[in-house]
Amino acid sequence: MKKIPLILAFLAALTLTACAGLGGGSGGDSDGVTSSAGLGDGTRGGPQVSDSEITASIKSAFKDDDLLASANITVTANQGIVSMSGRLTARAANRAMSLARAAPGVRRVVWSSIDYIPE
Repeated sequence: MKKIPLILAFLAALTLTACAGLGGGSGGDSDGVTSSAGLGDGTRGGPQVSDSEITASIKSAFKDDDLLASANITVTANQGIVSMSGRLTARAANRAMSLARAAPGVRRVVWSSIDYIPE
């Protein structure tokens, strides 16, 4: 019969530990200031970047890349989510994805349409 209270106490301790780890308990900072990057907001904790700045940054990176300089890739951004479309090789598509993900302010990158061409 003593197993049930012991199990409940253990579960309560786990719950409190998990809540403290998520910011619900007291941490090392006592000044009451919270981080600007929340747990599920998708930001990287840096300054906010507009969608037009994200798009321009990605297009510039494509122009500076030997593999993508002549590729015709359409890039749009909406709240940090980048959508791309184009007709290119698989290698070029992977490179475009990598460069787009590295741009400041990007939360996610998706291909809205892609036509693969042989290398």
